[in-house]
Amino acid sequence: MKLAYGYRAFWEAARKNYPDQTRPGGNLNWAIELSSVANADCSDRFAKPSARGWKSFLHAKLFPSYSTKVGALALTYKGLINVKTPFDLALYTRLIWELQPRTILELGSLQGGSGLWFADQMSVLCEKPGEVHSFDLNTKCIHVDAKHPLLTFHQVDLSNVAAFDEHLLIRLPHPWLVIDDAHVQIFSIFSYLSRFLVSGDYYVFEDDPMKADKEIIDGLQLVEQSGFLVDTYYTDAFGSNFTCAPNAWLRKS
Repeated sequence: MKLAYGYRAFWEAARKNYPDQTRPGGNLNWAIELSSVANADCSDRFAKPSARGWKSFLHAKLFPSYSTKVGALALTYKGLINVKTPFDLALYTRLIWELQPRTILELGSLQGGSGLWFADQMSVLCEKPGEVHSFDLNTKCIHVDAKHPLLTFHQVDLSNVAAFDEHLLIRLPHPWLVIDDAHVQIFSIFSYLSRFLVSGDYYVFEDDPMKADKEIIDGLQLVEQSGFLVDTYYTDAFGSNFTCAPNAWLRKS
């Protein structure tokens, strides 16, 4: 299966072959390389978490001040809070198109804005739109306007994995895309949900990996032992780990 590696390989090829034209003001003749690079196989696209560095440019470049951070993370979708950076929204759009998920599981609902966004993306980008299921304890926060025929909200205490409906998880079609934006015992939830994932499914940990503390690094060793690899297209598309999920766009091998 050929997987599009994308902008990093394209930019490196363009810089190598047309060094003067990739500078500000240069012309775009090197764009002819796009067709041969963007859809090329790349053997090192998928990497073990333990083989990756933790340096991330997200906060240094995207959030140089508190006001900038608030502005970037206070984006709304159809009037509802959708706490995603513009970069990660672009990456999710690409992943949904590439993966064609039949199921999206969102951990952490807030107002329901991101769940609504995922449902709209699925309905537009997927040949066979599936289901979006969003889980949160505080369902009273979900806005009445967060409605979509593909979207279902579930009241679940994410600190207790036994609260998940196992019968629901068993019946949900694959491929899956799981997004953890709840920040509650993330590796305990991963250990539970990973039993239901199959080869090719994706699992994304948002925000917590930016801490890169011992708990996160040890947890990602568990992820690696469970057969998940970092998809470096999504971690590095805009620069090394320039995402809210550094080393945490994970694909089950």
